[in-house]
Amino acid sequence: MIRKPLYSLLALLFILLVSCKKTDSDVGKDILPEEDILGATYCDTASITAYSILDDSIRTDESYVGSVANLIGSIVDPVFGRTDASVFVNLSNPNNTTNLGFGSDPKLDSVVLMLAYQKDVYYGDLTDPLQLNVYRLTEPLYYDSSYYSYTQKACDYAQDLTYSGSGKTTGYAPSTEVYDGDTKYAPHLRVRLKNEVGQQFMDDTTKLASTTTLQAFFNGIQITTKNTVISGNDYGVIGYFDLTSPLSKVSIYYHNGTNLTIKRIDLTMTSSSAKYNHYQHDYTNAAPEYKSQLDESNTTNGNANLFMQGMASSKIKIAFPQIKHFSDSGKIAVNKAEIVFKVDKSANYFDAAKFFIPGRMALEGLTSANVTQSLAIDQSYDLSGQWGYYDSDNSEFHFPVSYSLQKMANGEYSDFKFTMRLFQHHTNPARVVLGGKNNSTYPAKLKIWYTRIK
Repeated sequence: MIRKPLYSLLALLFILLVSCKKTDSDVGKDILPEEDILGATYCDTASITAYSILDDSIRTDESYVGSVANLIGSIVDPVFGRTDASVFVNLSNPNNTTNLGFGSDPKLDSVVLMLAYQKDVYYGDLTDPLQLNVYRLTEPLYYDSSYYSYTQKACDYAQDLTYSGSGKTTGYAPSTEVYDGDTKYAPHLRVRLKNEVGQQFMDDTTKLASTTTLQAFFNGIQITTKNTVISGNDYGVIGYFDLTSPLSKVSIYYHNGTNLTIKRIDLTMTSSSAKYNHYQHDYTNAAPEYKSQLDESNTTNGNANLFMQGMASSKIKIAFPQIKHFSDSGKIAVNKAEIVFKVDKSANYFDAAKFFIPGRMALEGLTSANVTQSLAIDQSYDLSGQWGYYDSDNSEFHFPVSYSLQKMANGEYSDFKFTMRLFQHHTNPARVVLGGKNNSTYPAKLKIWYTRIK
């Protein structure tokens, strides 16, 4: 057994005593009403170990994340590096109709891929164009299968399906309504595809006998902007697309013989279509202070700043190595405890015009066996209802953790840690830089009000 020298224990006790004060002073009164903290001891100098880690293994398929927006686009962030977001999706006969056909003497006019925007929502710079490519899958997608942010389904990358055969350069316009003939539709992106995409079905309509038949022949598509060149002062943009909307589909336009009336058959994307987001990150040109944290080799690299990004990029691991010593002189009752992180708004990290601050974070427990644990009891103690929400007045995120901290302080949780990530990180493109514990302007804090149990 290893014994600590007596002077080490005395030094630790001295530090705790001088840094934790009775609340009859003004410390903490702006946090809690005086009557709620009367008799408790307040401490905000407990040691914090926090640093950024990869968050690169998350499910993004529709059966897991539900009917949320899918992300398509590319962005180059001066701090976080480059991110490419693409979508894999299969198609269905409209309303699962059987035995679709084109009538007598059909003549193909065009084939158009349509993707419904989530109106008015985007991330990055709408003035930066993207190169959009569409590729045919060479293996099937299944609705009931699990797909992750890193899953790469096989595609025929030698054959781009866009009309030019080399992609379409396009800007995003999530607020602009679109006309098809004389009919006005909600904002959506339109990409013309090669005629042969539709002609193959016109030549053999048995491929449209059912959705099952269609998907056996045409596995689906990948929609990507990974070939976009982003340089100079450009940032790129990530678009939010609703692939459950009736506007999201591949439309085959045609007419019959000498009758020039335009008709169409829609191959649809629906809530029951198999689909998932794929994210690719290139940290080559990311900020060195960010990259240095990701391999977890030196936990002190997060002392100045902490970095979080959605789209399966990075989250923060948090530990309080000295919290167990709060009960060295007997068990304590934690009246209140909260973790507070401030947004670093220095020019190097903050650009409100391009990268909005995420509105909410998620905090989870991490056991000594490295198993993620829900903090439902801690969250239930938060009567303010602001668990993890951004406090824009003070540029802070707050997490009340009274229950867990009491368990940790009294030795009931051994080697217990926390991880913090963006809320809905599987479909959230946002990023944020927070102050670490040694950041003089935006310091991270653990605030505790506790009572010694006699």
